[in-house]
Amino acid sequence: MLREKLKQKIISDPIQCMAYLTELVKSNRIYDGEVLAIIIDVIKNGPDQLTNMQWDVLLDKGLLPDLYVECDSCEDTIPWSEMYRAIFRARDHYCPFCI
Repeated sequence: MLREKLKQKIISDPIQCMAYLTELVKSNRIYDGEVLAIIIDVIKNGPDQLTNMQWDVLLDKGLLPDLYVECDSCEDTIPWSEMYRAIFRARDHYCPFCI
């Protein structure tokens, strides 16, 4: 369920997602070479061109383990623009409304 929800969030807001992915790459948060290659491809070309296999890697090995969270308080989605803060800076996993 979360996997499909995340995929739809990426497709519906690719610009903000690509900004978040860029922030992850610039801060050296991507440790898997295969995931990094796919993320760089998404940053350059957008998510529309990903194959099913690339989606699987991006979601399962890239974002879902540690790089995507939903709010711990209200369980709402956290905007891409706040995701890095919620995971790495504040480490609270809260959306902007629950901070």
